[in-house]
Amino acid sequence: MIKLFIPVEPMGAVRMTGRGKFIKPNAQRYLAYKELIQWHVKQQLKRQNTLTGALEVEIRFTMPIPESWSKKQRAAAIGEYHVKKPDADNLVKGVFDAMNKIAWKDDNQVAKITAIKIYGENPGIEITIKELEVCKTS
Repeated sequence: MIKLFIPVEPMGAVRMTGRGKFIKPNAQRYLAYKELIQWHVKQQLKRQNTLTGALEVEIRFTMPIPESWSKKQRAAAIGEYHVKKPDADNLVKGVFDAMNKIAWKDDNQVAKITAIKIYGENPGIEITIKELEVCKTS
């Protein structure tokens, strides 16, 4: 089992065209975000080999609490589900794209995914990766 923590404000995947990634600010920000995730994953995995089998991945996205909320609202929000944009699937896509060829050979190895978005005081991404046993059905 591998546990990782990326101290970054989670960001959803951005659609990019071939040229757009060089000129659109959102695309530039997203590419920088993926590079930051890659750097943290490399630092935490050190010289560990990339995983090659079927994988289970659990991701906990801790989202920032809006500054505009009152102290009471902010305190009550900690640990509550985050039900606004970005969508969970877009958050997962960004993390998976960043981890290709670092934690695993390709994200198509991920056979089981659990993702949760919650509010918290310290935004970040917690990732747990487990190798799956062979699944045989009769």
